[in-house]
Amino acid sequence: MDRVPLLVATKGPLKGKRYSVTTSGLMVGRDDTCDVTIPDAGVSRQHARVLLHNAAVWVQDEGSRNGVFVNGKRVVRHRQLSPGIEMLIGEHAFTLELAPGSPSASEPGMEPTASLTASAALPPAPTPSRATLAAGAAVMLVVVGVLWFILS
Repeated sequence: MDRVPLLVATKGPLKGKRYSVTTSGLMVGRDDTCDVTIPDAGVSRQHARVLLHNAAVWVQDEGSRNGVFVNGKRVVRHRQLSPGIEMLIGEHAFTLELAPGSPSASEPGMEPTASLTASAALPPAPTPSRATLAAGAAVMLVVVGVLWFILS
């Protein structure tokens, strides 16, 4: 039987609510159009996205003002969530659980998820910094120089 990832509210006005995480993702924020709506001025309209990608659950900060924190560390781009790890959005805490079976919309406490485009569901690819690129270029120059010296 497959295990279904669930985002569970553990602190705040949504405490006890469970949301199934799918490849189409969950938008978390203050706006009424979000899948997980948090009525709090400290939460951005579209604060974060939680999604299932490559059999892992990821959280992405959607450019929020106050940030998303996983185990006390701010999420810069995206971060993988594991069962039992705490995610904070403002004063609201969530954790990830793996439940047996497939979710049903008629299950008590389950909230429906909105459909997103497939490209929006992919975590962003890490971008190398200028320092990383410069270091890579320097290493390549040294290697080419050594090979030129040995072969000459």
